[in-house]
Amino acid sequence: MIRKFVPALAAAAAALAACSPADADNGAAGTAVVQDMPPIARTGFDDLLHNPATPFLGAENADVTIIGYVDYNCPYCKKMYVEIDEVLKADPKLRVLYKDWAIFGAVSENAARSALAAGYQGKYHAVHAAFMKHPSRVTDDEIRRLLQGAGVDLARLDQDLASHRAEIDDVLMLNMQEAMAMGLQGTPAFIINGYLIPGGMPRAQLEAIIARLRTGQPLR
Repeated sequence: MIRKFVPALAAAAAALAACSPADADNGAAGTAVVQDMPPIARTGFDDLLHNPATPFLGAENADVTIIGYVDYNCPYCKKMYVEIDEVLKADPKLRVLYKDWAIFGAVSENAARSALAAGYQGKYHAVHAAFMKHPSRVTDDEIRRLLQGAGVDLARLDQDLASHRAEIDDVLMLNMQEAMAMGLQGTPAFIINGYLIPGGMPRAQLEAIIARLRTGQPLR
């Protein structure tokens, strides 16, 4: 059962602001932490695949799908972006969907809104990459510079931020509701073919998880 949610992004972000990134020690030696899935992810994985704002990266006919809940000012999200990008480039049967979950305050929400607005001119993934590859926290001043560097028409972006505000709000709220329903404690968090993996991991672990899923082996 999906619990009742706080109807305000700011309230939810404030409640999560003190949370540390989700189990960032997954990157250590050993097996990545795999948690028992709550009903929304165990039986509703297909529902999580429907993102009204951002397209998939990778294969249309993928056999493994990674859904990532990320914040542009989460350092572990930035590390995982690089790992996933490398795997995605080498794996023709993989697809990836990112969901903006802005839990690190107002600047993160501004960045998420800007990335989603850039999607109306086909630039979401270019902006996502620019924000994730930025080596430090993204500031309000840097957001505009990074947007421009990603090829975004800033005048159109401002128009889309205003005219599509309701749609952008809906996407951010939906992402937050999904994350809260699954009991996520922070970013990054990944759902891989229905398995919940909170925190990051090195490329070798990610590839091992993908290989086990393809051979039908359990992750536990």
